[in-house]
Amino acid sequence: MKPFITLKDVVYEVGGQVVFDKLNLSLDKGKVYAVIGPSGVGKTTLLYLLAGFIKPSSGQITIAGDAVYDVREQTSFLFQDLGLFPWQTATEAVKMPLEISKDRRKHENESIVNQLLGSLNILSYKDQYPHQLSGGQKQRVALARTLVTQPDLLLMDEPTSALDAMTKETIQQLFLDLQSDRFMTSVFVTHDIEEAVFLGDEILLLHPNGHYQWLKNKDQSEGLSRETKAFYDQCFYVRKQLELGGAGHE
Repeated sequence: MKPFITLKDVVYEVGGQVVFDKLNLSLDKGKVYAVIGPSGVGKTTLLYLLAGFIKPSSGQITIAGDAVYDVREQTSFLFQDLGLFPWQTATEAVKMPLEISKDRRKHENESIVNQLLGSLNILSYKDQYPHQLSGGQKQRVALARTLVTQPDLLLMDEPTSALDAMTKETIQQLFLDLQSDRFMTSVFVTHDIEEAVFLGDEILLLHPNGHYQWLKNKDQSEGLSRETKAFYDQCFYVRKQLELGGAGHE
């Protein structure tokens, strides 16, 4: 099976500084990839490159066999600040991508939105505005908005960083349930080692000076439960690799 996403000799420079120097990656369809590393190593830059928000200085990125030159319709992006507009209700926020999509019939939108809000357990808040919602509820609305067009690629920038521990774990499990149902390819940035280990099928560790390494994290059919010693052993291992700083590409 061919990789769903490939980065071939990708170079990205900004302000005379090289962020990536001939980066080569292959990502498979249907997997969850966690991207973790210290500040300033290019984690969000990698997401923006995959999203088509920015272009590499050289090299090529392909998704589903097509070169990425711009934003693609089948890619959804969940921003760290969620990007919810204060004047939109939950329903209006989730419906917005459908309203601007060329492939949707307007009369179906209400049903699609209600079904998705229901699956995220926030249908009763459909007419609420962001200031009336809790952090976890806003996170669910933002997640619903990114999923409503049924993307084949979901990109998330620190999706749970603003949530308390209990709400964070609930959202993480909810995401895994949705991922299992929809078989998307998901790539997310996090500073949270436990989140990377819990969610990621594979973990991409970015190190300074363009070094990186892959960690095989879990089998998709097994997962890693927080109640197991294996989970915390893996967290310790990831932390150790981050401290070592990556001697080179692996």
